[in-house]
Amino acid sequence: MDKVLRPSRLDTDPGSQDASSDWLHWKKTFENFIATLTSEELDNYVVLTNFVTPKIYQYIADVTEYDLAIETLGKLY
Repeated sequence: MDKVLRPSRLDTDPGSQDASSDWLHWKKTFENFIATLTSEELDNYVVLTNFVTPKIYQYIADVTEYDLAIETLGKLY
């Protein structure tokens, strides 16, 4: 996997002034990264949890599906 496509961990405070733009950029880089992964058995939610910090993970800890986690974070930001 090309390290250049690997996103940084999402660590933006949802209440910050730049939260929305930071989220949109992070989400796009994460989607690009997921698209490069080739395993058919890959669980996108598991990958997602590795690319958010613990303080962001708390918002999706009770979610088990990728689409719902992304939706939850989208509403947050």
